[in-house]
Amino acid sequence: MTTTVSRISQAQAAWEAWNHLGFTQRSERLKKLASELPALRDAKIQALLRQLLDRSITLEPIQVMPGPTGESNELYLNGRGVVLVSGDNTATEVAMVGQLMTALACGNCVLLQWPEQQEWARNLVEKAHMFGLPKGAIQYLPDTELEPLLALDGIAVIAAVCTPEQAREINRQLAQRNGLLVQLVTETDPQTCTHLLQPDHLLRFVTERTRTINTTAVGGNATLLELGSTEL
Repeated sequence: MTTTVSRISQAQAAWEAWNHLGFTQRSERLKKLASELPALRDAKIQALLRQLLDRSITLEPIQVMPGPTGESNELYLNGRGVVLVSGDNTATEVAMVGQLMTALACGNCVLLQWPEQQEWARNLVEKAHMFGLPKGAIQYLPDTELEPLLALDGIAVIAAVCTPEQAREINRQLAQRNGLLVQLVTETDPQTCTHLLQPDHLLRFVTERTRTINTTAVGGNATLLELGSTEL
C-alpha cells in the first residue's frame, strides 16, 4: 500500500502539467499514441478511440461571460485529478482502453488496475511511457485489490469496468468515505461500451472552473481606477 500511496503522489505531482496541455493537444498526443501502440491497434479499440478523442476536443472552448460591472468571467473545464481505472473479470480490453483514454484526454492522471489481466495492463503502461507519455500521467498498480484503494486519499474518480452489482458495491463503499466526494464512472456493458458512448460520459471526468478578470473599479466606473493611481 505504501507503493500505491507513492504513485498517487506522483500522479498528483504530474497532474498540473498534463492538465495544462489542453484538450486539443492531449487528444493529438493520444491519437498518435493509439496509432503506435500494438495493444491499441484492434479495430474496435481504434473506432472507439476516434469517437472519444474527437469529442474531447469539443470541451476546449472557453465561455466568456461579461459581468455586470465590466469584469470578464471565463468558464472552462479542468480535469478532476487522479483517476483509478479498474476492471473486474468481466472487463474487456476495449472498455478498459476507453475508460483509460477518456480519463487522460480530459486532463486526468491515471492509475491502472486490472488484476485479471496484469500482464496486459503492465505492458500497456510501459509502452505508453516508451512512446512519450509522462510517467506520472499513467501508472500501473500491480497485485492490488480494489477495496482498499477506495479508501485512499488523493483519488478523484473511480472509472470502473464491472458488473452492475459490483458498481453498486463500489458506490456503497465510496459513500462511507470521509472527506471529499469521489466520482464513480462505470461501464457495465463491456462488450458494446454503451456508457462510454453516451454524450455526457466525458463530462464526468471534468469539473467546471471560473476565472474572473476585473479591470474596473467598484460599480464599473473605470475612471476611479485612474483617479486611484494618480500621485498626489
